[in-house]
Amino acid sequence: MDSLRHELTRFIQQPTAQQDPPALYRRLLAEAPVLDLGPLYVVSGHQEILAVLMNPGTHVDPTTVGLPRAGNTALLKVVNRMLPMRDGADHTRLKRLATAAFSHRRLEQMRERIETTAARLLAPLIASGSFDLVADLAVPLPVAVSCAVLDVPDSEHDRITGWASLVARSLLDPFGDGPEAAALDAEFAEFQAYVEELCAARAAAPGDDLISRLTAARDDGRLDTEELLAFVVMLLANGLETLTSGLAVAAWELIRTPGLAARIRTEPALAADVFDEAQRLGSPVRASARALTREITLGGTVIPAGSVAMLLYAAANRDPRRYADPDRFDPDRPERQHLAFGHGPHHCLGAPLSLIAGAAVLRGLAEADAVRQLSTTLTDATARRHEQFAFGGIRELPVVCPLRDHLVGVAA
Repeated sequence: MDSLRHELTRFIQQPTAQQDPPALYRRLLAEAPVLDLGPLYVVSGHQEILAVLMNPGTHVDPTTVGLPRAGNTALLKVVNRMLPMRDGADHTRLKRLATAAFSHRRLEQMRERIETTAARLLAPLIASGSFDLVADLAVPLPVAVSCAVLDVPDSEHDRITGWASLVARSLLDPFGDGPEAAALDAEFAEFQAYVEELCAARAAAPGDDLISRLTAARDDGRLDTEELLAFVVMLLANGLETLTSGLAVAAWELIRTPGLAARIRTEPALAADVFDEAQRLGSPVRASARALTREITLGGTVIPAGSVAMLLYAAANRDPRRYADPDRFDPDRPERQHLAFGHGPHHCLGAPLSLIAGAAVLRGLAEADAVRQLSTTLTDATARRHEQFAFGGIRELPVVCPLRDHLVGVAA
């Protein structure tokens, strides 16, 4: 067991050394679905993670067990007021306010805008003959999705992309009190001023959008000003790491799976299943942590109150007790119900939007494959994945797409 602890510790501390190691996941699931690493318990089994997430003594706030929050910049103070960072009654109250924005009616209203934006972004990339799917498509599209949720004009995409990157950078690399923190706060002040102007405009002329709803909730006392700011910042920056990574792993599976593009062309509804299965296998969010204020027993392991559980979603999504042949990409898999979007109270509200965006991109790539030969030199061994442990996404996905031989020289 010591060798397993050593291997896992090395992976946590140096994820670039092993990137995304299915062999380590298999060993954890077989030998220790719950592994004690001192003050930290790593939970990798699917059923064990569900038990933690549904336990009433589970909290996302580390201060509940006496641990400090990371960083102290103005941005991180706002981040700590966001929905995913809240627990209990506050989380329930805030989630209820956002739920209306993700109703079936609103999702259908946003679908056309998201699909049109995906097609608009993809068309010139395909025509160019080569592109980086991450930088050129998977980064701008999540921002477009966020703008659709908040009814922000397309003309603001470039500014918001920069600010969303700022939020992501702050989350991944918390800064102290030095010059980097001061520069971060100065840049965030511009974002905050923009959000405040946006909220003031919607307060003066309300519409059928989430910012208008949140502003009204602030005005009638259901939301304070800091929570309003945190909500809008979260929604504008939402998905820049998760959906970006999800789009990349899904596109990669499409390109390297023979016959899959042709099948999507004849079965367009399959695109959503392909995207969903890619999230299970690729796990853009590799892990998260929970503070435990109550003792919990998982199998034969007792995790005492006051501990922190690291939930290794990337391993749980390959648990052979849950999935047959779990390391195989299979969009026809009858049982997915994976943890890529979380589970329980903190299940990602934006999961349906991610599926809409992901399916739109896959259908676009599949259509392009009819006239162009899509390929990439990327392999499991050469894929450059995220350097932060919590995320497992691909950082670059070079794609080449020349016209198929029989179409070369034929006028478009």
